[in-house]
Amino acid sequence: MKRIEVIALQSDAKSIVEFLQRSGTVEISQRPGSIRPADAGTAEDSSLVQLHTHVNITQFDKTLHMVNSALAVLHEYVPAKKSLFASFTGRRELSLTEFSARSHKAEETLRKANEIIALSRRIEAAHVVITHTRSQLEAMLPWQDLDIPMQFSGTDHTSAIVGSLPALYTEESLLAALMESFGIESGGTDALLREVDDMAGVGQLAHPLIFPEERADEFPPVFISVISSSREITCVVVICHKDDEPLVRRTLRRVGLAIHSDPTKHPPAVRIARFRARIAEAQAEIADASAQLAGHKHERDSLEFLSDYYLMRRDKYEALGQLRFSRKTFVLEGFIPQKNTKHLEEVMNRHFNVSVTFEDPSEDENIPVLLQNNPLVSPVEDIVESYSLPSRTDLDPNPAMAFFYYLFFGMMLSDAGYGVIIVAATLAILRFLKPEGNMKRNIQKFFLCGLSTVFWGALFGSWFGNIVYVVSTTFLGKNISLAPLWFDPVTDPLKLLILSLILGFIHIMVGLALRFYNMCRHGEWLDALFDIGLWWVVFAGLGVVVGSMALTVTFPLQTIGLWIAAAGGLGLVLTQGRSNKSIIAKLFGGIASLYSITGYFSDILSYSRLMALGLVTGIIGTVVNTIGSIGGGGIGGAVIFIIIFIAGHSINIGINALGAYVHVNRLQYVEFFSKFYEGGGKAFKPFGIKTKSYKFKEDK
Repeated sequence: MKRIEVIALQSDAKSIVEFLQRSGTVEISQRPGSIRPADAGTAEDSSLVQLHTHVNITQFDKTLHMVNSALAVLHEYVPAKKSLFASFTGRRELSLTEFSARSHKAEETLRKANEIIALSRRIEAAHVVITHTRSQLEAMLPWQDLDIPMQFSGTDHTSAIVGSLPALYTEESLLAALMESFGIESGGTDALLREVDDMAGVGQLAHPLIFPEERADEFPPVFISVISSSREITCVVVICHKDDEPLVRRTLRRVGLAIHSDPTKHPPAVRIARFRARIAEAQAEIADASAQLAGHKHERDSLEFLSDYYLMRRDKYEALGQLRFSRKTFVLEGFIPQKNTKHLEEVMNRHFNVSVTFEDPSEDENIPVLLQNNPLVSPVEDIVESYSLPSRTDLDPNPAMAFFYYLFFGMMLSDAGYGVIIVAATLAILRFLKPEGNMKRNIQKFFLCGLSTVFWGALFGSWFGNIVYVVSTTFLGKNISLAPLWFDPVTDPLKLLILSLILGFIHIMVGLALRFYNMCRHGEWLDALFDIGLWWVVFAGLGVVVGSMALTVTFPLQTIGLWIAAAGGLGLVLTQGRSNKSIIAKLFGGIASLYSITGYFSDILSYSRLMALGLVTGIIGTVVNTIGSIGGGGIGGAVIFIIIFIAGHSINIGINALGAYVHVNRLQYVEFFSKFYEGGGKAFKPFGIKTKSYKFKEDK
C-alpha cells in the first residue's frame, strides 16, 4: 500500500474526482495538516481549507430516498418478474456516453418518481378510509333492522330508549332481568327503598336516586323490541310512558345498558348504505391508482439508473468534502495499492494538468489492508474478512487456510455425485450469469469445494451413496458397484477417525509454523524457539511414542520418544516463566505452561467432526437409495425411485453442504487462527462506484 498525493487546479477538481471514482483504486484519507473551514480567515490566508458539502449531501440523501421509495412502490404494486437465479446476476454495463445521455433525463425521471409516490399516497389514503369506514360499518350493522333513527327519543306521551346490552337477551329474558333488577322478586319497592336509605346514610349518595313520588309497587309497563342479538351484544329499543322513563332508564342501566350516540336523523340502514358507498368509492380509487401505477412499470429501469446516479453524486460530494483547497489548487491524499500506481499516474498525466506523487506510509499510520492472492486462494478471502483482516504485524492466513479449507469441506461432504452437481452448477452460474464481487468469490469458492468433494467421494467410493449398486440390483438384476479408490468409511470408520485426527494435527502444526515464521520475521528468534520450537519437541516425542505402537522394531523406540517429550517439557518449564521477576514465579509459570497440552489435545479431537460429517453424508445417501428401491423393478418402481432419489438427495446435499460450510469455518476460526493470527486490520475502502444496478466502463 502506498500513500498518494494529487495536486491540481481547482477547475479540474470535479473531473479528477469523477475519474478516481470510476477507477476505484484510491481510498481518500487526509493526513493531519493545516486545514480550516472554508468560511474562516481571509482571502489572503494561504492555509488550505475544506469545503462544506454536507448541505449537498443532505439534498442528495432526500432525493435518493424519494427515488428508492418510488422503486419500492413499483416493486410492491407492479412486481417485476425475476428468474430463480436473478440474485446471481451481475450489474448491467453502461458506457460513459450512455451514462451521460441518460443522466440528462434525470429531471424527467424525478417527475415520474413524484407521480408514483403521489399515486401510492392516494392508495394509502384510500386504505385508511376503508379501515375507518369498515370499523364504523361493523358497529352499525347490528342496527340495520332498526327502522327509526337511533337518536329517536319518543312521542308526546312515550319515551324511547335505544341502546345495547352486553349479553344475549330476548324480549322475555330482558323483561325478566329488568323485573329482577327492579326488585319484584327480592322485596319489591321496600327493599329498594332500604337500599337507597342505607346508601344515603353512609354518605355514598347526597340524595336518594328514586324519589317517593316515583315509587310503584310493580315495574311499569314497557314495550321491548330486540333489533339483533348475539353472545356478546343485544341491541334493543325499550318504549315506556314518559312518566316512567327515569325508573325504566335506571333499571336498564343496572343490567348494563349502553346508549349509542348517533348524530344523524336517519335510520341505521341509511348510514350503512353510505358507509358501503364510501368503501366502494375508496376501492375504486385504489383500483384507479393501481392501474396508473401499472402504467409506470416501464419507469423501473430509469428509476434504478437514477438511484445509482444520485448515489454516485452523493459519494462524489462526500469525496470533495475531504479535499483541501488553496485559492487556485486543491490537494487530494489517500492510499493506493502499489500495483495500481503506474497505470493511474500515466492516465492522470495524460488527461489532466496534475502532479501525482507516491510514498511509503509512515510507521505510525493505520494502513488499510487489501488482500491480494491467486485465483485458488482469493475465493476464501471473505472467510478471513468475516473474522478480521490481518494487521501490519500479521501474515496473510489465506494461502495456508485455502488448502485446508477445500480439503476439509470435501472430506465432510465426501460424495462425488454431490461434488459433480456443485461443480456443474457453479460453472454454469459463472459462465452465463456473470456474478460480481462477493457473490462471484463465493461461487468460485464452492466450485473449488465441489472439486474437493469429487476427489474425496471417489476415494471413499460414494456416488450419490451406493446408487450404482442399488440401480444395478433393483432394475438390472446384476451386482455392480463402484469400489472406493482408497477405503469405504462406512465399513471402516476407525480408519477415517485416525485420518481426521492426523489431518487435524497437521493443520494445528501448520498454524504453529506460521506463528514461528512471523515471530522470526520480526526478529523474535528466541521467543519463537522457546514458545513454539519446544512444543514441537514435545509433539515429536509423543509422535515417536504413538509410532512405536504401530511399528515392530528391535530398539526401544517408545522409551526414546518419552525422553524426547520429557526434554521438550523440561525446556518449557525452564523458559515459559521467563517474563516473571522471581525465580519461584518463573518456575511456577513454566510448570503451568504444560497445562496447555490439554488444549492442544482438545483442538485435535475437534477434527473428529471430519469423520462424523463424512459418515453422515454417505449413510443418509445410502438410506435414501434403499427407500427408493422398495417399489422394486418395473416402471412403477422406477417412478417411485426417481421421486425419492431427487427429493432425498436434494435434502441431503442441502443439509450436509451447509453443515460442511459451518464446521469448516469453525475449524479455521477456533483451531487454526488461534495458533498464530491476531487480526484487527482496517479494510481498504477505495472511493469508487458502489451502485446496485449499473456499472460503468470507460469509452475506448
